[in-house]
Amino acid sequence: MRFIKRGCKRKITGLVGALVCLCTLWCLKLFDVSKFLGKRRCEDVLTRFELPTRPVNFPHPVRLRNISAAYKRGWVGFRGLVGCDCTLAFNASTVKNSLFPQKVDRIFPLQYIEESNDCAELRDKYGFLRHPPALEEELKFPIAFVILFYKDLDQVLFLLRAIYRPHNVYCLSVDTKSSVEFLEAVRAVSRCLPNVFVASKLENIVYAGFSRLMADIHCMEDLLLHPVQWRYVINMPGQQFPLRSNLELVEILKIYNGANDVEGLVGHRMLAARYQFKHIYVKDETTGEEKLVKTGEKNAPPPHQLEIVKGSAYGTFAREFVNFVVRDTVARDFLAWCKTISSPDEYFWATLHHSHRPDIPGHYTGQPDKKPWLTTYASWGGRDPCATIHTRGVCIFSPEDLPGLVLRPELFANKFYITHYPAALHCLDELLFNLTFARAVRDLSTYRQLPFVIQTQPTNKTNS
Repeated sequence: MRFIKRGCKRKITGLVGALVCLCTLWCLKLFDVSKFLGKRRCEDVLTRFELPTRPVNFPHPVRLRNISAAYKRGWVGFRGLVGCDCTLAFNASTVKNSLFPQKVDRIFPLQYIEESNDCAELRDKYGFLRHPPALEEELKFPIAFVILFYKDLDQVLFLLRAIYRPHNVYCLSVDTKSSVEFLEAVRAVSRCLPNVFVASKLENIVYAGFSRLMADIHCMEDLLLHPVQWRYVINMPGQQFPLRSNLELVEILKIYNGANDVEGLVGHRMLAARYQFKHIYVKDETTGEEKLVKTGEKNAPPPHQLEIVKGSAYGTFAREFVNFVVRDTVARDFLAWCKTISSPDEYFWATLHHSHRPDIPGHYTGQPDKKPWLTTYASWGGRDPCATIHTRGVCIFSPEDLPGLVLRPELFANKFYITHYPAALHCLDELLFNLTFARAVRDLSTYRQLPFVIQTQPTNKTNS
């Protein structure tokens, strides 16, 4: 629709041009074109990238007198789970999955497209401005977030609302295998939230492929151009959820003091064949999609004498480190080398972060696997407890997992499915909202003792 409007705004000479525009608009009213959109992929659509010229701060529409007002407006958790007793979920002796609803009413992309016609109503309905005004220390320490996803927009927006603050900034990267309707819904919602934008370049994500890494890097390039001077960026999938409030994140990142938090694995867990041999993309005859296949040809050593370290695709990155990754020759050369390896997102960040090169901001020069990694917690099968099911070896959390989750020091947890015991998401959202409203900060001593934290050097005073 917006493309039609742009066309109609152009200078149209003659009666024929005016009639064409009027007829087009009339036809759109008669035919529901949305049902045809799902048959095309968003990679078939020319996209536009628009950054605001200056940060936009929303006035808070409602000054809530008490926390119950937010609950009455349906701004906490899922509306369909109002009345769910979350006190049971956080008590290991009382929590049982059978006590909680196993389904929640879904919201689909077309509804978001329609509701975005009134941005004020959309923000109010879904509670994006539900939190009390940020404290001064939060305003002085904006955080950037990158979210990569391809489905379940209602779950992604539930995550976005949980971490949303008007002074932060958010880049959304959508897999181009999603439908046009899905992408249009993402764009529609982002137009209603000026500090949320869709990445300037989207990728067709191939499992374990280079495109997964580039999706994050495209967002980081965009974020460096954004007027919000964010201090850290945290990247995540749409199936993740926070374990800390925004105020707690700020306090923790201030303790990090410019250090990155990146996982580091060495030894037998490095899966050396992934990077020692070249990989190529071939078409899967069954699905028609591209897949990555290992060849027998060996890769050349990584450039600049970098030593490979394995880690996670997700991390907590200081702005200076992101600037290095995007613009420095060493990082760009290594990025190019990663094009022919498998799961490059699990080697790129970890290798640079654990390099002994002195010019890499916020890096760690100690033993990679002798330090904690606290960006994201995932419960792996055979190693960690899990109350229900695993997908690709990772636990899908349910209410019975919450008593253990809330004791974890990690910033986020992965993963949750809106279709699998959504009360887990509901109760976590309730907990974080209550903490935010109370401006509470839980114990930070664990973070102060982390070996990768950059210690502030005391100023030496000398007699003149």
